[in-house]
Amino acid sequence: MDTEKHMDLGSWTGLQNAFAAVAGQCSSARAQCLKQVRDSGLLDDLGLTWDEFCQDHAGISRRHADHLIQQFNQFGDGYFRLSEIARVSPQTFHKIADRVQGETIEFDGQKLALIPENAAKIRAAIQSLRNQVQQPPEPPRPTADVIELRIRVDALSADLDKAIAAPLSDGKRAALSALAEYAMNKFRNHARQLRASV
Repeated sequence: MDTEKHMDLGSWTGLQNAFAAVAGQCSSARAQCLKQVRDSGLLDDLGLTWDEFCQDHAGISRRHADHLIQQFNQFGDGYFRLSEIARVSPQTFHKIADRVQGETIEFDGQKLALIPENAAKIRAAIQSLRNQVQQPPEPPRPTADVIELRIRVDALSADLDKAIAAPLSDGKRAALSALAEYAMNKFRNHARQLRASV
């Protein structure tokens, strides 16, 4: 086997083990080291599988290693930096990721540095941001012309209610029924046109 490749693999293994020893910190760097080893082709050259490397050299399961790499690929360094200070799920981070930039998180116009001294403020900011994104957005207010059209539809419906409540001859009942069907067909057609225009 190639001694230089063994040395490269040893270097990457040593780095990722050092990051792992810092009790959860430097997870981003650890994920990057694992990704480099997995993607570099070193393992194939040395006759090792990814499973063997994870178990024998990294001291973690392949599943955990793949999970760390996947989180790094999806969220980048910001997710790991933030999660070193405050517990944040990938789902929550996805919702607030636009507030995390480099070494800071923005909250209420203020940028908080991602450092342990700000942990309490950062946790409070995350909880507040989480609450904000969980509230459903208010439906858009209809424009004035839509409100006017609704008033007219309601007035027409009220007129039909009055006509139906009055004593009806068979001919008038049939005419009102045909009118209601006609109106429903017209509105169904409008709904189809609106769906098609999206």
